[in-house]
Amino acid sequence: MAPRPAGPLDVVDVLRAERALFVELLRSLKAVDWRRPTECPAWDVQGVAAHLLGDDLSLLSRQRDGAPQGLLRFLDATPSFRAALDGFNDHWVETIGFLGPRLLVDLLEATGPWTADWYAAVDPLSLGEPVGFFGATGPSPYWQIAAREYGERWIHHHQILRAVERPAIGDTSLLSLTLALAARGITAHLRDLGAHAGDTVVLAVDGLAAWTLLRQDDGWHLLDGAEAQPTSVVRVEAGVAGTALFRGMSAAEVESVLTVEGNPELGRRVARGIAALSGR
Repeated sequence: MAPRPAGPLDVVDVLRAERALFVELLRSLKAVDWRRPTECPAWDVQGVAAHLLGDDLSLLSRQRDGAPQGLLRFLDATPSFRAALDGFNDHWVETIGFLGPRLLVDLLEATGPWTADWYAAVDPLSLGEPVGFFGATGPSPYWQIAAREYGERWIHHHQILRAVERPAIGDTSLLSLTLALAARGITAHLRDLGAHAGDTVVLAVDGLAAWTLLRQDDGWHLLDGAEAQPTSVVRVEAGVAGTALFRGMSAAEVESVLTVEGNPELGRRVARGIAALSGR
């Protein structure tokens, strides 16, 4: 079957499945594990978990309930959206630092299904807040908003897994959707890299999935499936793909696990571009 344009993603079921795994992980932690440092320099394991609870409450408040955006008070103090977001997140994590791990997990176990219920109920094509992950500058459809939330959870879940020396999520349904999300984010932000209109680059995850990046005059477009005769192929093993393509490695480490076939010059440029976008 020929590759077809990549469409919307339905993340509702994987939101539920990921949160169940996350709660199971947190309930298995020992007291010392909650204070282990993570890749987020300001937060230990408990801080990352607290941040995710804040994400749940913030999105339910502003998206489901129509409450004012919590960032507004921080935007008044700084002209930078990034600084305002960091300030908002740090303030939240510090504020609920008095919560014990048991209560924190109980709350995450409750808010996870609440968010999934909301995304299941809202029209996935209705418009909400912009999602920069997909390259948007204006209102984005709710399927993208929900998918962004899933990506955020995947990143922080794995930061905790690495902090406590546990393996990455091996569930192929979760991994496959994560990679489909990564492919969309990469396509939205990949530069032209000297490619010509009509060039195709297959992003292949061995034994699991493949996408075709098609270069056109207005940018890259993503197709589900592998083009039969692509200009280049960029390949990654399934065992490291979820880590490599979603903020689990440095850019240099990502590039080291990508292999190139076909046109070597274009393939290497695309591999470097993917690494720059996917690396932490």
